Amino acid sequence: MDKIENIVSITVCGARNLPNMDLLSQSADPYCEIFFENQQVFKTNIIKKTKNPTWNAHYNLIVNESKLKYDITFKLWDWDKTSQNDYIGKVELSLNDILNKPIKDEWYKILKEKKNGKIKERGEIHILTKVITKEEVYDAFVSSISKHFSHTEDDTLNITDFTGLITTLNSDYPEPDIIQLFKKTDSDSNETISVSELKHLFCETEQGKELINTLFQGNTNLMWEAYAISDSYSTIADTIFHKNFGGSLKSDSESKQKVKIIYIHDRDSGKLVEEKIPHYIEVSLRIMYSTSGGRSAINNSQVKRLMRYLTTKTGKKYEAPESVKEIQPFIKFHSLNVDEILEPLSSFKNFNQFFYRKLKDSARPIASPNDPKIAISPADCRLNVFPTIKLATELWIKGKNFTLPTLIQDDQLASQYEDGSLVIARLAPQDYHRFHLPVSGVIGKSTPIDGELFTVNPIAIRENVDVYCENKRIVTEIDSKEFGKVLFISVGATLVGSIHLTTKQGQHVNKGDEQGYFAFGGSTILLLFEKNTIEFDNDLIVNSLKPIETLIKVNSSLGKSLL
Repeated sequence: MDKIENIVSITVCGARNLPNMDLLSQSADPYCEIFFENQQVFKTNIIKKTKNPTWNAHYNLIVNESKLKYDITFKLWDWDKTSQNDYIGKVELSLNDILNKPIKDEWYKILKEKKNGKIKERGEIHILTKVITKEEVYDAFVSSISKHFSHTEDDTLNITDFTGLITTLNSDYPEPDIIQLFKKTDSDSNETISVSELKHLFCETEQGKELINTLFQGNTNLMWEAYAISDSYSTIADTIFHKNFGGSLKSDSESKQKVKIIYIHDRDSGKLVEEKIPHYIEVSLRIMYSTSGGRSAINNSQVKRLMRYLTTKTGKKYEAPESVKEIQPFIKFHSLNVDEILEPLSSFKNFNQFFYRKLKDSARPIASPNDPKIAISPADCRLNVFPTIKLATELWIKGKNFTLPTLIQDDQLASQYEDGSLVIARLAPQDYHRFHLPVSGVIGKSTPIDGELFTVNPIAIRENVDVYCENKRIVTEIDSKEFGKVLFISVGATLVGSIHLTTKQGQHVNKGDEQGYFAFGGSTILLLFEKNTIEFDNDLIVNSLKPIETLIKVNSSLGKSLL
């Protein structure tokens, strides 16, 4: 392995006194490229119509042991819309000289060799370099881990946070040993672990070194690589844990943060679209699946306690008045259409009120409103439909103990749906979180079932985890003339401790009427239909058999009655 020795933090600050590259405007449209080992590794933005651009563009260059004697080349170009870009000149810096001075903040002459061999000066470029040492990288790495698992502003870890961290690194770590390790690491006995105490654990103790070795899986360069591509200290641990996910990392072009992406089929456009997985779901997934051994961690009591802790903590956070400041960033991150929202944004007193916001009636028209034989989607969601339960377990639900009696907690009622059909409607955090009735009829009894709060993200559902049967849920019976007895199961998930029903037993309802709402987080609606009572829309079946979720709006057509 070619050992990494340093990282050079390079900031291309700007340039001055560049030559006129456009005879008409007497100006230039400059940009800069960085070359290392004769390969382009970075490019700044184009700054138009200026001879004195300011870029402040940043790049982290990884320096391996075998490349200590290389040069770094900065080439400046003038962008041309209609023809080939024009070369302005270059600056070559010795990597060895840079490494010998921790920080260099200098202006360098831009040079261009003419055809006759003469060298011409063509302005100056301002470059700031800083040598990042191993100690700095390790400090940033430990700070990132602490920040990632902490739920306090000072980034300290309590016993629940610490349990989540250790379980992520080693899912087989015994609970009594975690408690003992916590006490040992908590050197000042204040029941929290600081960043410095965590660093001591990982650097100075055999137990800590073994945990880090498990995370790195023999790749000693991983910490350096994570630092180099991360946008802030808080994302270094993200990057390392993502490497073990098996999913794809994609950089969001606006936020410049690394986010996890899954693909779904948009019914309206007919295209595959990307769905961003938010930070708190990432934490849940890391705890549950961050290593190959971590998939068994879901059955650990400490992981279940951590999920409940996360939910309670976040619930309080988003009920607080100061949480209104989260609304605008949430809207921007998920590109929400605010014109659909019934009430003005200023009317929401906290983030949770915004989360279960109401929409204008015109935003979600009901499919075939006068035909009760057409069932509709219960929510804005990512949806799968399965004509049989058997097909659902073969293609989508991988939990080894998933059964209808376990899901419903009523053997006699479950027997009515053994050969029935299943709808899985997953609500992502950005979705409208009020749910509506898919059929007309009379509301029967609602049975709350206590449980855990695991994520309902597809990564979890398609692992060997009984999320639906483990999670907190409410089973509501609907007696429908057109579809028989339909079960409407509201399933909570990570950070969704509250399921609110707005209907009552004995109430006569029409399809599209509101059934309830979820508080903050992702969540899921399951619909169970008895055998031979519904024929799902063909496009939903085609996507589900692939299998891929269909992005669908509440009140859209789901299928037709066979009765």
